[in-house]
Amino acid sequence: MKDLIIISGAPGSGKTVITELLRKELNFPPVIDFGYIRNFHLDRKWKNKSKKEEEMSFVNLVFIIKNYKKYGYKNVIVNDLEDYMIQKIPKLFSKYAIISLIIENNKELEKRVLDIKRDSGFRNVKKAIEWNKKLKKRKLLKNEFKIDNTHNKPKETVKEILKILKNE
Repeated sequence: MKDLIIISGAPGSGKTVITELLRKELNFPPVIDFGYIRNFHLDRKWKNKSKKEEEMSFVNLVFIIKNYKKYGYKNVIVNDLEDYMIQKIPKLFSKYAIISLIIENNKELEKRVLDIKRDSGFRNVKKAIEWNKKLKKRKLLKNEFKIDNTHNKPKETVKEILKILKNE
């Protein structure tokens, strides 16, 4: 068991679906979607996003996670963090796993980002592709695992994550 499980990836990589399925498999631990914390101050298209607002939201997230840990919660799942925030996790926590979902095919990522069924208001294909590209190139962080989620069915990816968590 981990104190914290981070599900990361570019918009359209499958974070939300994977998080919900993983939550069920782990017997419903707390889930914190960083997007919900942002919703306190960001409009749906992120037009009013600023570095100050992002940092404040991240500080609030860290407080929430530490509070769950204080009360003995395990396997708290967090998703929707930008990569620069994920890179701070190893300095802040000790018992964690970072699962980074990548998409190998830009056309597939574009299709996902533009899918009107997505609940996210994020539709910037260029930024999603750039984000995904940087994540693919970045060296692994401590306790980070990258999973190619291009063709996996969500349950397959969750099965892979559970295997990683079990062997960790």
